[in-house]
Formats: sequence, C-alpha cells, structure tokens
Amino acid sequence: MKTYFRLLSFAKPIEKFAIPYILFTLLYVFFSTMVLVLLGPLLNALFATSSHAAAVVQTGPAPSIFHMPEMFKYYMQYYINNYGGAWGALKFVCFVIVVFVFLGNLFRYLSQRTMENLRVHTLLNLRKTVFNNVMDLHLGYFSNERKGDIISKVASDVQVVQYSVTGTLQVIFKEPVTMIAYMVALFNISAKLTFFSLLVIPVSAFIISRIVKRLKSQAIAGQQSYSNMISYLDEALSGIKIIKAFNALDFIKGRFNQENERYSSISRSMARRQQLASPVSETLSVTMIAFIVLYGGYLILNKQSNLDAGHFIAYIGIFSQLQRPAKAISDSFGNIHSGIAAGERVLALIDEKPMLVDAPNAVAINGFNDGIRFENVTFAYNEKNVLNNISVTIPKGKTVALVGPSGGR
Repeated sequence: MKTYFRLLSFAKPIEKFAIPYILFTLLYVFFSTMVLVLLGPLLNALFATSSHAAAVVQTGPAPSIFHMPEMFKYYMQYYINNYGGAWGALKFVCFVIVVFVFLGNLFRYLSQRTMENLRVHTLLNLRKTVFNNVMDLHLGYFSNERKGDIISKVASDVQVVQYSVTGTLQVIFKEPVTMIAYMVALFNISAKLTFFSLLVIPVSAFIISRIVKRLKSQAIAGQQSYSNMISYLDEALSGIKIIKAFNALDFIKGRFNQENERYSSISRSMARRQQLASPVSETLSVTMIAFIVLYGGYLILNKQSNLDAGHFIAYIGIFSQLQRPAKAISDSFGNIHSGIAAGERVLALIDEKPMLVDAPNAVAINGFNDGIRFENVTFAYNEKNVLNNISVTIPKGKTVALVGPSGGR
C-alpha cells in the first residue's frame, strides 16, 4: 500500500478532482439504485392496482423526499385516483424511471470525465518527474544500465500505472458505495432474505481471490521480460554493423526470440487467469440467484414472508446487480498487481540519485577572469590509477594536457 499511496501523490492537488468525482458518483449511485427499487411499485401497478385502482383515498401531506419509496407510492396513488386508474399510474411510473435513468447516466458521465482528467494529470506529473530525474543522473549510471530498460520504464511502465492504479482508485470508491446502496435497498425489502444471501456471497469472493492470487508475481516477471526485449532490440539496432561484421546474427536472433517466447508465455498465463475470473463469477452469480429464488419462494409460498410478487422480483433484480460491483472490485485487485509492479520499477528509477552533486557551500561563477586550478586530481580505471594527485593551473586562453604515469591523457 505504501507504493500505491506514493504513486497517488503524483495526482496532487487530488482534491481538485476527488470532490466533484465523489459528488457525481453519489448522485449516480442514488438514481441508478432507485430505478431498481421502483421495479416493485411498477409491477404492482401493472398486476395489482388494475382491479381496485380507485379504492384508496389519500389523506395527509406527501411524504418527504428523504422517504423516496413512500413518496413514490403516494404520487402513484394520486395518479391512480385522478388520471385514469392503473393506466395513469403506469404512465407516472414509466416517466419517473426514464427521468431517473437519464439523471443517473448524466452523473455517471460526469464522474468518468472527472476521473479521466485525474488520470491524465497523474500521468503528466509522473512522466515529467521520471524524465527529469533520468536527465539529472550521472554518466556512470548509463554505462551500467541498459538504455532499453530505461525506455521501458519511462514509456511502458508509466502507462500501466496510469490505467491500473488510478483506475483502481475509481473502483475503490464507486463500487463499494454502489454495493452499500444495493444492500440498504435489499434490507429494506426483506431483511430475512438478505441475511441468507450474505451466507453465499463469501464463497464467490473466496474462489475469485484464489484465481487472481498469483497475478502480481506474474506481472513483475512480465514487465522485466518486456524490458529485456526492448534492451535487446536497442542493442541490436545500435550495433547492427558490428553484429553483421562478426556474423553474430544467429546469436542476436536467438536471444531476442527466446525472451519473446518467455514474455508471450507469461502474458498468456496472466490472460488466462484474468479471463477465468469473469465466467466463474457469472456462473457463481447465477447459482446464488437460483438459491435466493428457491429460498424466497419457499418463504412466500409458506406464508413466512410479507413480500408481494412485485417486490420479490425487484429484490431479485437488485441482487443480480449486486454481483456487478463485486466483480469490478475483484477485477481491480487483479489489475492493481500489474500497476503496483510497474509502479515499483518507476519509483526505483525516481529514487536513483546522482553520485555527483554540488557541495553545500558551492559558489556560482558567472565569468572566467584569470584561470582554473586543479589540485590533487586523481583518476582511475577500476583499480588502475591513470592520474595521481595532479595539480595544475590553466591560465585564461591556454590549453594544458594532463599526462599520467602510464601516458594517459
């Protein structure tokens, strides 16, 4: 989690995006949930009120907006009494559902647009920081590191971080809120049936977690293999004349093709696990819904529940939608492994510090007036000294060659 929150620090000022995103998401969840809740009154209006449409006389003021189902029932009965019975109620219900669907999708679009702005902003800051740090590193770092590996981190790994880590931030807030709203609606319809459904949900979560458990290690291996391929490609293109001159084409081809096959094998294994999660989740969802239908039908048929047909069907509809945010959360845990693995490689590059830095009390020199003096200069290749404690003054306008004990300059 430390790596995750450090990557999110590149989204600052995150409140600029988080506040409108939270607001739009809450409104989207509210309207999308209410569409499902209103299925019960809609079905009752179709199948129950047609026989006694005008039998109920309304008294008292309309319920508060904070009691949406009661307010909806109040106005539905109002339309039944004053606008043509069941036909008037049906028109009212359909109109309300269309308005709620429109508002829900509007706020969904606005939340996705805000999150995309956050994603682009994070990518901009992260890529800028990585590139600037690479340019500030000492020359010795580039002698010891492969250029292809650096290119892979700046180009590919940063892109993985953008779509997995920031995308997971969206799922972490949106989907749990959606699940909470659905659970509140389910408990309002039937607490007894909901407690039974909670017994079967952990089974699905356990099976999905076992499928995605090994994705992080595979993601790290895949990104390292991709980095090696980029390095081999860069070395081959940079030294193509030497490779052809020494007839080393077979060696270069074999090395690249071997790494290419390794990367393909890792990618295939990861894809199988990720693709397996969706059909398994869907199968488990249908199985759980079947158990809910059996148990709920048993309660209704044996007069152990006060659920009517409309609200029972609405309950099944809401419970079927409950699996969607649960599946999105499980998929995000699979994707975040790739993002964290790529983020660790990018942060390692950012954390690399140059060996040569200015002294704490360094004085900036704005002009060259007299000369430059080198004192006690020593230079060596590995353990062999080429220059040893050389002191020399270079006057203005002169050129001096430093000759070491072995003739090196």
